[in-house]
Amino acid sequence: MVKDYMQNKGLQYIPRYIIVLAVFLTLPWIITSCATSSKTSIAPAEKAPAVTGTTTAETSPAVKPPAEKPLSEQEKTEQILSSIRTAMQRGDFTRALDLFSQFNKDVAASGDMQRMKATILAASGNIAEARSTLQKVLAVDAEDQESLLLLANIEGLAGNTREQKQLLEKLVSINPKNTQALTSLGDVAYAAKTYKLAETYYKKALSIDPNNSEALLGKGKVDRYNRNPQAAENAFNRVISMNPDWALPLQERARLYRENNFLREALADLDKAKELAPQDYWVALDRGNVLLDLGRKEEALKEYERAIGINGDYFLAYVYSAGIKDELEDYKGAVRDYKKLSELNPDYYFAFEALGVLYMRDKKWADAKNAFIEAYKRSPTHSTYALLAAINWYRSGKAQEVKGFLEKVIPTVEQNSIDWYMFRLFYDFSGDTDIATRVGNEKKLDTKARMLYYLAQYYDIKGNTNLANKYFMLVRDMNRKNMIEWRLNQWEIEARGLQNQSS
Repeated sequence: MVKDYMQNKGLQYIPRYIIVLAVFLTLPWIITSCATSSKTSIAPAEKAPAVTGTTTAETSPAVKPPAEKPLSEQEKTEQILSSIRTAMQRGDFTRALDLFSQFNKDVAASGDMQRMKATILAASGNIAEARSTLQKVLAVDAEDQESLLLLANIEGLAGNTREQKQLLEKLVSINPKNTQALTSLGDVAYAAKTYKLAETYYKKALSIDPNNSEALLGKGKVDRYNRNPQAAENAFNRVISMNPDWALPLQERARLYRENNFLREALADLDKAKELAPQDYWVALDRGNVLLDLGRKEEALKEYERAIGINGDYFLAYVYSAGIKDELEDYKGAVRDYKKLSELNPDYYFAFEALGVLYMRDKKWADAKNAFIEAYKRSPTHSTYALLAAINWYRSGKAQEVKGFLEKVIPTVEQNSIDWYMFRLFYDFSGDTDIATRVGNEKKLDTKARMLYYLAQYYDIKGNTNLANKYFMLVRDMNRKNMIEWRLNQWEIEARGLQNQSS
């Protein structure tokens, strides 16, 4: 779960003070404090003497280069850290962890190195071992603030909010001026949507350190929620000016701009954020959203597909990519994305609805029936899904099975409503004159158009093509484009060559 979270969020969403690189790559004193001997420089190899003439081995013996001096413990530590740096830059957590076995025992056991190891373990998804590693450090010093802070944030990454909060509160009790702990408590409160409490923590951190970037960012987010765009922008501007290479504040400012319809400014910020964090899923998603708002669908689609390329196991980008492909009439591509979406987020019933509609377009009746049943299971208040499932069931040649399904559905529909009468029509396969009259008298235009469509389907299943065509044309003339039956009806009109005919 943690590995997925980190892939979804990107490292920039982890508090910056616990990012692996910040733990050890910017702290050269770790090496100095852990080394068992002082640094010794390696002398350059002497140059071989120039050859000026022909000599023999007897008169001019070969000169061997001096043996290289063995590396000091400090130099060995530097080399290992450099290799870990390379592995982390490549995202190779396994290699980074393997390199720990090469450290001197005393170096490896130091608190700094153990915290570094715990962070890499968490980044690789091994929360249990990361937690165990830090607990061993805390067993020696229960008030080690760096280890408590790191453990708190790792618990947060694992979704253990209660444990995270308890650890942060312990930290603040040890050191009321620990701005990192106060900021993290603000983040916990913000995630829980207790915005006033979040603001209190951020302001407390800023009263101690007015230039705390994380607290400023949090305050800006609260200001944005509180509909104070000027204060939010000021906070984001300060963070960006202090951290020009940090993508997250640019992304947050872009969200502020988008909410206030400054779309070009939002896009400019996201362009920069993309340069700084090209593998950040959420930057790609946000950039796609802004491009979509600007009406640049093809470019938006590329960003959503880029997000999918970054993390194909997270569902949200598929919602947008499938919808755009559907609009652009890339129906095969839309089906692929809707199928993936339904697998990744089975509770998202709109994916099953869309699949059902597209399968009907392609006359894949059995697939359409299955899709609408899945949609109906997840949203039983939408009786339309059950009716469409029944229609596709009939068309798939399994008429004998439909009645058993309808027997379970009909009691859930409001009795004597027009929907109830339509279900009865498909169950009894008689009474069409009565229901046609009821549809003709219906005052709600969307409901009337829907029922006309189902009447057309009923007559088509019974083999009465002329009546079916008549009702398909009536649906077209009502022009109710906000219902799923409208698309299905338009495809029927095209398939039957009725575009230029009048009802």
